[in-house]
Amino acid sequence: MSVSRYPTTREIADACECSQSTVSNALRNDPRISLATRERIQKIATEMGWRANPLAAAFMAHLRSTKAPRYQANLAFIVSHPHSARAEDLPAHQYDNFLGARERAEQAGYVLEPVWVCEPGVNSGNLARMLQSRGIHGLLIPGMINPSTSAVFERFSWENFSSVALGSGLAQSPLHRVAFNYNKSVPMALHRLFEMGYRRIAVIVSTAYDQKVNHGWLYPLYYEQMQPWGRQWIKLCVFSGTDNTEDRRHVRSWIEQERPDVILGEYLAWHVIHDMGWRIPDDIAFATFDCSSEHPEIGGIYQCHDVIGAMAVDLLTTQLTQNERGLSPMPKLLQIEGNWRDGESVPVREGSALIETPRAS
Repeated sequence: MSVSRYPTTREIADACECSQSTVSNALRNDPRISLATRERIQKIATEMGWRANPLAAAFMAHLRSTKAPRYQANLAFIVSHPHSARAEDLPAHQYDNFLGARERAEQAGYVLEPVWVCEPGVNSGNLARMLQSRGIHGLLIPGMINPSTSAVFERFSWENFSSVALGSGLAQSPLHRVAFNYNKSVPMALHRLFEMGYRRIAVIVSTAYDQKVNHGWLYPLYYEQMQPWGRQWIKLCVFSGTDNTEDRRHVRSWIEQERPDVILGEYLAWHVIHDMGWRIPDDIAFATFDCSSEHPEIGGIYQCHDVIGAMAVDLLTTQLTQNERGLSPMPKLLQIEGNWRDGESVPVREGSALIETPRAS
């Protein structure tokens, strides 16, 4: 057939010896059509000169968006809690990932279900078979909270699944990934604290946490320490994150010696301040690296975990509709920028530029 014009779906259906509706569904990767049939129809259509029309696709997407979402497929949210299969029992940031992902999945007509990989007897081979038996071809994989479960994915059969990692989990596998932009959050938080009137700014972070985020905390902090901040200072306290008793002793000694105005740091520093008998924010202010709904009184960096979950679903469903399976030779990294969240633990100081000067009457 001449490719001076695009073939119609009727012509493709005749060539494939199937119905026109089957061709239409196969060309837009409808999961109700088997993978083998989709690939056969798409191959024949391409040879006949068929090309996707982005304007037509956009118009049809608009029409579908005005209707209630139709069921598309099941997606899995991997749960690596060592003792519970419930998403509600995950750490707060991962549960926020799940909630954001579930809401976006429902909007698009997908069902997102937690899949527990710590269940006794689960391994790389039977996990893949279990997922396929449940009709799951899309995986969302948050950062592992139980390092031993990462072994489940070391020999996993990726070729039958579309997958997206959240955060820094499974860094050894070339997966598409949605993560928080740590490099931009550090200078944002430091400059915010300066605007709020703080001049003796301390950052307290563990090497364990820093390694989990691919040095997203320490690298920008070292750079910021070299900047000409004028009369204010920024000092860094690093602890191991492996020995709670020794870490608390080290952090306490450092705070007593340096006596900062405000600490931007991990929650270990929050507990140390209370152990010292200091009052927050009267004696010292505190801001966290990761604001949590569990502690609304603590201000600091808001990492937008629900948004990360939602964007991961968008990236995953794009793979599914484009029939992309397996590990990617060029994985995508989508970074989400956070913002600052005010809290009682870190108030604006008197004389700050953020406090509006009363106008003369």
